[in-house]
Amino acid sequence: MNTSSSELNKPDSRQKSPHMMCFGKRQVRPWVVYSTLGVAMVLLFVVISILDISFQAESHFSTIPLPKKPKEPVLVAESHPATDNLINRLKKYGLWKIHPAGEIPRFLIESYPPDLYALNDISLRKRVFLHSLLPHALFVRQEALYKRDRLESILGKIKCSHEDINFDLNYENQCSWSDFLAEDDVRFIQNLCKNYRTTSVADLLERVDAVPTSIILAQGALESSWGSSRFTREGNSIFGMWTWKNKGIVPARREDGKTHKVTAYENILDSVRAYQLTLNRLDPYKEFRQLRRQTDDPLILADGLTMYSERGEEYVEDIKKVIISNNLQKYDSCRLSDQDLPDFSLPVTKSTKFIEPGKASL
Repeated sequence: MNTSSSELNKPDSRQKSPHMMCFGKRQVRPWVVYSTLGVAMVLLFVVISILDISFQAESHFSTIPLPKKPKEPVLVAESHPATDNLINRLKKYGLWKIHPAGEIPRFLIESYPPDLYALNDISLRKRVFLHSLLPHALFVRQEALYKRDRLESILGKIKCSHEDINFDLNYENQCSWSDFLAEDDVRFIQNLCKNYRTTSVADLLERVDAVPTSIILAQGALESSWGSSRFTREGNSIFGMWTWKNKGIVPARREDGKTHKVTAYENILDSVRAYQLTLNRLDPYKEFRQLRRQTDDPLILADGLTMYSERGEEYVEDIKKVIISNNLQKYDSCRLSDQDLPDFSLPVTKSTKFIEPGKASL
């Protein structure tokens, strides 16, 4: 097709304007382009910031290892509940001779033998009582220290000052603490607050802690008469704690008009757990907890237990005497083994004293 010279010289209606920008065949004003790019950059910055915060949070959580949860105990059922058989087992599992800083086998029994009170040799009865109670005390301490470590680990994830945190989810917090935590951490904190009866960080740090082993052993000895009291025999009540509920053991010498009972437990471990929780959360033992923040010396901490007995200061002095005279502080450095108990299904050896039928001692 021929094109005339007039047509060739005709101005092109699509000629670019010096004030326009082209995107393909479309002409766009520069301010529209710059505005669009600006909005896109802002949106991109916001997305990157959110992703960076999320990555940092995940990275922070991964650098704080979760404390190792204590291995659940296995209570050793006693087929022949007699003191002789218990002594045999203590020897068998390496619990007869205990040294400071020793590793203690996970030998947890359900109850003391009913004939322990009839053991006339008081030094022998003391040894049976202490060395049987020791693994329970160490396990309960292990549980408390695990909760303490996990609490501190969780607090390290919350980017707020402790004063701004209230763990009550219904409370209008200055700090949205739950936003920093995974769901299992939130549940852990809620259970902790329920069990220790507080939503305050300061109170939890004071309450969630372990009682020294020597104090557990000393108070257990005093309250249970070295494992031979009626309350221990009938209800595994090692620490003589009272209850006003329907279940419990009525004291023989309870005064007229009083309604308290002595709490009964399924096993010794539950008794030790309840005792430690009592010291850790009730107001009468606040002085004990405050002293514990400063020292782990059981002879100093005992001064915070005047409210445990009506005898007050005399009772505290008795605790100290039991600790000193029985050298209970040597047990404070002991630790509970993570290993399961070995199987001793071996033939009977006649030379073994206090042998359990069908078993052999070391």
